[in-house]
Amino acid sequence: MSKVLDATKIQARAVIPIVKALEAEIGRERAHEIVGRAIGQSYIGVREQRGFELDSHPRTDDDGGLEFPVERQIVEDSEQRFGFNVTDCAFADYFRRIGEPEIGALMTCGVDFPAEARMRPGWTFERTQTRMQGAGYCDFRWRKKKC
Repeated sequence: MSKVLDATKIQARAVIPIVKALEAEIGRERAHEIVGRAIGQSYIGVREQRGFELDSHPRTDDDGGLEFPVERQIVEDSEQRFGFNVTDCAFADYFRRIGEPEIGALMTCGVDFPAEARMRPGWTFERTQTRMQGAGYCDFRWRKKKC
């Protein structure tokens, strides 16, 4: 079992009822915006504590040593572009199993965009689908920005 998955499951016990209470008070969209931003900032803090090389090629990223419980298949690898598909994701499996894929996406998938913006400002990051949303794979793609 993955330590980061175990920690996420524990966090979900608190986050899910908080998000549901916020949804009831201020609406789903606003609640998800606030919680997503807070979780993204928290994750960036974790990555900064663990250290990363600013603007490194995505192929060199070791996930900050967090050992995410995912299976990746590299689909593109050059000096200007990099891409992989996540074909198996224990986060998606867990949150879909408990019927909370939207909150699962806030807690896991949602951190990717703010983290990539902080860690790789010289790269454009895109992801158009996730297993959490029900797709067959998550499509992570990077393109080096032109100077």
